[in-house]
Amino acid sequence: MKRSQTSAGSIAVFIVLIALFMVLYLIFIPPKDRANLLGENLTDNSTNSRNSVSLGSNVLLSQSPGLLKNFNKDTSKHEIDSVQLYLKNQPNLEDLATSITVSKTIFNTELKELRFSIQDLNNLNQVSLYFLVSKAQGDLIINLNGIEIFNDKASSLQTVTLPSGLLKESNNVLTFKTSSPNFFGKNIYTLNDIKVRENFELTNTKEERSFILSSSEKGDAELSFFAYCNQAPVGSRLRVFMNTKEVFNNIVGCASSEKSVEIKEDSLKEGTNALLFEIDKGDFLLNNIELKIKIEEGGAKTYKFSVSKKQIDDILSSAKEIKLMMRFSDDKNKRATISVNGNEFTLDTTNLDYEQFITSSVKEGNNFVRITPNNEFTTDLLEIKIF
Repeated sequence: MKRSQTSAGSIAVFIVLIALFMVLYLIFIPPKDRANLLGENLTDNSTNSRNSVSLGSNVLLSQSPGLLKNFNKDTSKHEIDSVQLYLKNQPNLEDLATSITVSKTIFNTELKELRFSIQDLNNLNQVSLYFLVSKAQGDLIINLNGIEIFNDKASSLQTVTLPSGLLKESNNVLTFKTSSPNFFGKNIYTLNDIKVRENFELTNTKEERSFILSSSEKGDAELSFFAYCNQAPVGSRLRVFMNTKEVFNNIVGCASSEKSVEIKEDSLKEGTNALLFEIDKGDFLLNNIELKIKIEEGGAKTYKFSVSKKQIDDILSSAKEIKLMMRFSDDKNKRATISVNGNEFTLDTTNLDYEQFITSSVKEGNNFVRITPNNEFTTDLLEIKIF
């Protein structure tokens, strides 16, 4: 009986030791081996090209190439629409009457009303009333829309500024009359060539233009344009911003000239770029605006990916396949040459999705895929996956 109990105790101790050894083994072995032993899936973090993408064990590559262009030179040229910038006054002269006479006695009052409209109230800078005085006795009184704006003696060429706060877009009424005379007297005014001069401030001091750079267009760039002057007050300043960063700030005169601006690479970005032109005064036309930028060879895009020995063995033993998949932004024609480790095939499709088996082109270790576009198209997703 004692022997049986001793034997059972020894077995229990042995089982505890084995369990303890297994726990310690699981703790100290590498995480990847531990996951394989326990049947868990670990996410394989890979860095391809300039992007870091968290991939599943069956995803070898996942990228967003974006806009791809075909180039046959070492620089790309973007032509940008012209820009008209101005801050100027534009007058408009309106004839109200050739001649009017107003008078007043103790028994009689003769007044005159003249009406006018404003062409553009929002951009109105100033409105002035002009007239010649050929006969004057007493004070001349002028009301604008029922409010008195002038009450004084007038002579020769008279100018009266009309308060902008009293003006309306249409049906403005000017009322002319004279002050009261002495008991037996008569006050009288005869006015000739009555005109209203409207001064409008035309403002378009800044305009933005945009252009798109592909992933192959990178490096320093050169911006060039012609500045044509219609009006340039002394000290007129032109400023240029690339993606909110100032790249040009200079005084410009009225002599037409070509400007060239160096744009550093850190001021540009892949995708949409914003180019802003701004003046503080004057009237300028900026024409023949071009941006030249360096490009990679042919506009091709290359990505690297790796395949482990275990993945290769799994593909061979399970008859799995490796597939290249692409997703596009539109259904226009997409043409390109795709190379996987030097093995080329042609892309020519109008579909939104494209798939190609590349198992035979993939090898253990480091691999690369290169897309050389033959026309311009946007690729939202490039993925290589084990199925």
